[in-house]
Amino acid sequence: MEHEKIYGIVAIILALGLVTVAVLKPLPQGQFDQLQVTGNALLKEAPDQATVYVYIETRKDTALLSQQEASRILAQVIQALEKEGIPSDKIQTDTFSIYPEYYYPSDREPALLGYKAVYGLKVITTDISKVGNIVDASIKAGANRINNIEFGLSDKRMEEAKIRVIKEAVKVAQVKANAMAEAGNFRLGKISYMNESSYNVIPYNRSFEAVMKDTTVVPPEDVQISATVSVIYKI
Repeated sequence: MEHEKIYGIVAIILALGLVTVAVLKPLPQGQFDQLQVTGNALLKEAPDQATVYVYIETRKDTALLSQQEASRILAQVIQALEKEGIPSDKIQTDTFSIYPEYYYPSDREPALLGYKAVYGLKVITTDISKVGNIVDASIKAGANRINNIEFGLSDKRMEEAKIRVIKEAVKVAQVKANAMAEAGNFRLGKISYMNESSYNVIPYNRSFEAVMKDTTVVPPEDVQISATVSVIYKI
């Protein structure tokens, strides 16, 4: 009986010891020892490039006649643009299509109106002051639609702007992290993770009516560049 009591006491002591060890064992580090913040930045840049979308539309009785007429006007437009100093590699095909057009009366079968041909040109210039000249020359040469005018950035300026906006987004994230650390009364550690969540360039687009004018003036508008970064600090 005495031996059984001793064994029981020893078992209780060992059990308490195990419990104590389990309680005193440090918790593994995980998501609760870090701080994650995001930084957003938006910059505006003056454009150094413009793209004018010039469209030629024709409608004839046959697809061939419509295509031939559109090609004739297209050649005139390209020639006029080259006279304005636009290099041939900056005059690019944006779209081309030929399709039948129908009239759908309510009291009889659809009637064929003809075949429509559409040529779309993308005219790129790094001389913003030439945008009006491009519009005027295209319309005078036979183009009947300026689909859009887009002010943007050249590749070099785009890369420079991207670096600046990402740096600004990181600064915003750092300011937010410092403010949270101060409010929460804890110290920030090293950055353990950083990621560019998104990067967007929003060129300025302007719709434009193709109207014959002596001089067309198209003032440029700023381009917007935005970035979002995610930063995780150890705390």
